[in-house]
Amino acid sequence: MQFYQNLLHSYSEKSNPNSPDFETTIENIPFLCRSESGSKTAQHFVASCRPEQIDQIIRVVSPHLGELMSDHYGSYMCRTLFDRCSFEQRLFLFNTIRDEMVSISKIGKGTRSMQHIIRVVRFPEEEAVFQQAFKGRIFELSMINNGSHAIQVFSEWQNREFFIREILGHVRELASDKLGVMVIKKIIDEPRVFNELLDNTIALMQDKYGNCAFQHMLDYWGEECSLPIINCIKGHALGLCIQKYSSNVMDKCVKEKRMRRAIINELKSVERMQVLLDNPYGCYFLRTAALEIELDQKEGLKRAVLAAIPLTEQKNYKPRWNEILSYLR
Repeated sequence: MQFYQNLLHSYSEKSNPNSPDFETTIENIPFLCRSESGSKTAQHFVASCRPEQIDQIIRVVSPHLGELMSDHYGSYMCRTLFDRCSFEQRLFLFNTIRDEMVSISKIGKGTRSMQHIIRVVRFPEEEAVFQQAFKGRIFELSMINNGSHAIQVFSEWQNREFFIREILGHVRELASDKLGVMVIKKIIDEPRVFNELLDNTIALMQDKYGNCAFQHMLDYWGEECSLPIINCIKGHALGLCIQKYSSNVMDKCVKEKRMRRAIINELKSVERMQVLLDNPYGCYFLRTAALEIELDQKEGLKRAVLAAIPLTEQKNYKPRWNEILSYLR
């Protein structure tokens, strides 16, 4: 490597593709691009080549492509090369590294390279290569550091059916995972994913990461998801309001009119109001409810709060109760 580094400046002078030393230069690209300065020279060289000369570069680089895509500096040259390729050239390179794509995705620099080439895919023939490479591996990679970032790019494809099929049946596990939930959030607009989330409403709302998936779902679907969620949380509203993670979702639910009315109707008894007032998350929920509530429900909620306060145990929460009441006047 040091030998090629010492020759770098002379190759820089020869990096014009019209130079008689073109062949000499391309033969050393796999070695030159593994250093910072060498990679910059290689990128400039590749970017300057004519389409027919790219074929010669591919011939030299393709046996080393998987390794270079995972290399700290080599990966930059690879991205430049893919950007310069024609459809036929890209397809050849994709097939060259097909069996390495999963392992490349698990490496820091490799996953950045994979994200780049997944985004340059334009044709069904190219998509087919990735489908073969990642078949049966999407779920696993979605919860692996680095791998998850590459997988998320598939959600940007117009034809992402293969990706969705790999996710279905695993939505609960992914939504409960630190990295997996990022994948779910990318495809929250998919009705089948939406339905799987609903099937696991109570468990996911109380989960550290699952509650984030539900909040994102509420943001995207809005009023369309209000009735299904009302049906799912019916009879569980109190417990969800006083649990650390699900209280975040309930706070968002109470901002939508139809869900707000259903939830408040379930919670307005004095006994349930006492539980809410004695809980920090319950107090926060009531504060939001008091801010959002319609006039026809405001007086009933105020009476329930006033009746429950003498029964409470957490008297140090009095400033919170006063704030809630101030919004109900």
